[in-house]
Amino acid sequence: MSLQSLLEKEFHWSLRNLLVLVFLLLLLPGFFAGTSVVFQDVLPRDVPVAVAPADEEVNETNLDIVEGTIATFTDPKRVDSVQQGRAMLERESVYAVIEVPPDLNDPSADAQFRLVVDGAIVPFLSPSEIIGDVLETEMDRIFDAEVTAEREVVGAEKTLPEYLFPTFLMTLVIFFAFTYVPYNLKTEAAVLDRLRVEASLESVVAAKLLFFTGLTVVPIVVFQAAALYYGYDVAALAPGAILTLLLVFLLVSTVSSTVMILSRFSGVGLFVNVTAMLGVVALSALAFPLGFFSSLRTTVAQLLPTYYAGIIARSTMLKGASLGTFADWLAMLIGCLIAAVVALEGSIIYYRRTS
Repeated sequence: MSLQSLLEKEFHWSLRNLLVLVFLLLLLPGFFAGTSVVFQDVLPRDVPVAVAPADEEVNETNLDIVEGTIATFTDPKRVDSVQQGRAMLERESVYAVIEVPPDLNDPSADAQFRLVVDGAIVPFLSPSEIIGDVLETEMDRIFDAEVTAEREVVGAEKTLPEYLFPTFLMTLVIFFAFTYVPYNLKTEAAVLDRLRVEASLESVVAAKLLFFTGLTVVPIVVFQAAALYYGYDVAALAPGAILTLLLVFLLVSTVSSTVMILSRFSGVGLFVNVTAMLGVVALSALAFPLGFFSSLRTTVAQLLPTYYAGIIARSTMLKGASLGTFADWLAMLIGCLIAAVVALEGSIIYYRRTS
C-alpha cells in the first residue's frame, strides 16, 4: 500500500472513532486547562480556624477584633465555646482553635492566647507555628495587656508518611473503582449480552460490584502489613476505616459502571472514567487540608463525598476516632450510594430498551 492509501485508511478510521478523538483532543485538554484555575495558591492563607472565648468574661468586642485581625491570614469561624471549637477540630471542619483570653484591655494583666492544633494533621503543624507567632505579634500590638500565644498540640503527632498513608489508600481505592471495574465491563461486554438470556443485567452487574468490593479488602490488608513493617502508627484495619473505604469503592464503581453502560461499553466510557478519577483525586483535598489552595478549590472539595470520606478514613486510621463523630457524613455517603444505584438502574433500563 502507498503512503497515501495508508493515510486515507487512518483518516477513515478516525472518522469511525470521531467521538474518542474529540474526547482526547478537545474535551480532555479543555478539562485540564480549565481545572488549573482552582490551583491558585499553595500557601495556607485560608485555613478555617475557630475563634472561641476562653471563658464567659471575654466580651464580644474583643472577639470581633480578634476575628477581624486573623482574617488576613486565616478563615475565622466564630464559635460559642472552646468545646464546640475542639469538636469541629476533631471533624476537621477547622484546623485550629484560637482560645481568646479575658482581660485583654487591662494593661497590668498577662493575657495568653491558646492556639490548639491536631497533631495528626502534619501539613498544618509547621504553618501553625507561624500563625501562632503572627497572632502573638498582632494581638500584643492591638490590646493593652501583655499578650502571649501558646500552641497546644492535641493527640499524638504523626510523621508525614503516616499522615499520607490514608491518602494513598483512598487514592488506590478510587483508582481501582474508576479503572479496573470499567475495564472488566468492557472486556466482557459480549458476554454480558449472552448472560442476559439466563440472568438479568442488574444481577450480573451487582455480582461484579459486590465481588470487587470484597476484593478491596486485600489492598487494605497489604497497607496494614506495610504499616507494621515500617513501624507506622496507622490502623488501616480499623472497622471505621474499612467501612468507609468499602463504601467509597462501591459508590465510585457504581458511578463508573453507569458511565460504561451509557457509553455501551465503549472506549469513550473508559476515557470518561479516567478523567473523572483524575478530577476526583485532584479536587477532593485528600492530601492537603482546606485553605492550602484557592477558595474555589475548597468549595469544590466540599461538594465531593470523597472529601468527607477521606477525613473519616484519616481520623479512624490515625486518631482512632469514633464513627459516631461522623454519623451525618456516613449517612450522606450512603445517600450518595443509593442515588448512584438508582442512576445505574436507569442506565440499565435505557440500555435494555435501546439494544
